[in-house]
Amino acid sequence: MKRWMVIVMVMVVVGFAWAQNPQAQASPEKPKLSLSLSGFYEFNGYTQNNFFFGARPSGLVTDHDDYAIQLLRLQSELAYGPNVKAVMRVDYAQGIWGIDDQYRDNFRPGFSNLYNNKDTNSTVHVDWAYVEFNAAKLGNTTFRIGRMKNALGNLLVLDQDGDSVQVSKKLGNWAATLNWTKMYEGADSLTDNAVGATNGKDADLFYVNFAGKVGNFDLQPYLAYYTDRGYRDNTTYLPNELQYFNARFRPNITTAQVAGLAFNGKVGNLSLKGEVDYLWGKDKVRNTNSGPNQLLDVNNGDLEGYNLYLDAKLPVGKTTLGAVFGMGSGDDDPMSGKGNINKIRTNGFFYVTEIWEDSIMPDEEGITPQGLGSPASRGYREFENTTLLQLNATFPLRQDLKLFLSGTYIRATEALHPWADANGNNAIDPGEFGAASSRDLGKEIDFKLDWTVMDNLVWTLRGGYFWPGDAALYLVNGNARHDKEAWELRTQLTFTFGGLKVM
Repeated sequence: MKRWMVIVMVMVVVGFAWAQNPQAQASPEKPKLSLSLSGFYEFNGYTQNNFFFGARPSGLVTDHDDYAIQLLRLQSELAYGPNVKAVMRVDYAQGIWGIDDQYRDNFRPGFSNLYNNKDTNSTVHVDWAYVEFNAAKLGNTTFRIGRMKNALGNLLVLDQDGDSVQVSKKLGNWAATLNWTKMYEGADSLTDNAVGATNGKDADLFYVNFAGKVGNFDLQPYLAYYTDRGYRDNTTYLPNELQYFNARFRPNITTAQVAGLAFNGKVGNLSLKGEVDYLWGKDKVRNTNSGPNQLLDVNNGDLEGYNLYLDAKLPVGKTTLGAVFGMGSGDDDPMSGKGNINKIRTNGFFYVTEIWEDSIMPDEEGITPQGLGSPASRGYREFENTTLLQLNATFPLRQDLKLFLSGTYIRATEALHPWADANGNNAIDPGEFGAASSRDLGKEIDFKLDWTVMDNLVWTLRGGYFWPGDAALYLVNGNARHDKEAWELRTQLTFTFGGLKVM
């Protein structure tokens, strides 16, 4: 009897508690599925002139190129409630006007090979595809898994899309992100063993990035570590497997470490942003010459380098005056001593000038070579072996019209020398550098005129004129026989959109 009384009392208590908690009576509401879209369409028309300073190379990029490109980029986020979503960014109709789709032919050169079997002259390219979720059971830690953006600071040392795992966590007023990226699987296969003469070991990137605020400044200190274990076949992912050219005489990077600090803030009316970073590492490939295409550096196995960057802007009435200082380390002797390292990998989205440094790469997000830092001209990108000072001004001509003007003085941090393949072995040997030297890279003036035609639609006319110094001539052509000024005009139409909820 007492047992039944206890059971009844328990049932009454449970029923009372249930009645007092309406949420317990109903099943939890399921998260709602939603889809948001954002993106842009961009058209660019170019005339690029004397990007080889009059040397007239024979190839697919010359000293006079007029062409047009377009891109429609769409980013979609499919969310299941507030804590989990899948993100995909896709480039549609990405291509060069007038280059048609043709059947793939390994013996036929040309840009058409970029768009094989697409049934159109424009391709589709997936930049990002990853899932992001905030796990309450793990202390509200955010995880991202898939192909996503890898970036540090102002994009001087790292700017790429990578197959990654990221873990982000708020720590008071700061946030920390841990990242692992599989940079390269090795011998274009799943194995880590040797495949013929090719070493199959992988290359990986690790970094930790902090973000916080101190006073009026947003700070971003970071540390990165890169390792490539597949060097025993005398090649590394950087630079051998990139399938496009950077500047000449680059080391094989087997390990690299980076410590850096980026900042952005204000002192009174003066806006400041900048970065300082230091890099060091190892090159375990014992090169004796540059190899084909002047690709490689000869060094003692030690790598070291740095970047300094400061961008200041001050409003004076309706005008904004600005100044940019940048300095990156260089290699004073590409055939001995330490090798230079300024970055792990970048796509060229750090902007300083229209011609000297504007160098979007065609390997991932870009389409065509742009600027002297492109894979065609093979000038420097970012601040590699560069010391520059720029003065600029932005003028609001009217509410819908804005003009930007700049002048830039550019020097090499370390002197450059002429070079030539005197013995015809398709490589530059230590004795094939000339005695002459120069640190004069050149001078440049640029302009950019933005007209807001209507909301979210901007038409831009931009361009620049570059006077090369002997150092730039040595860098691009190996000699100073051709010294024509490089210039570019570019028209751009951009339509942006966002915030579209489909579900």
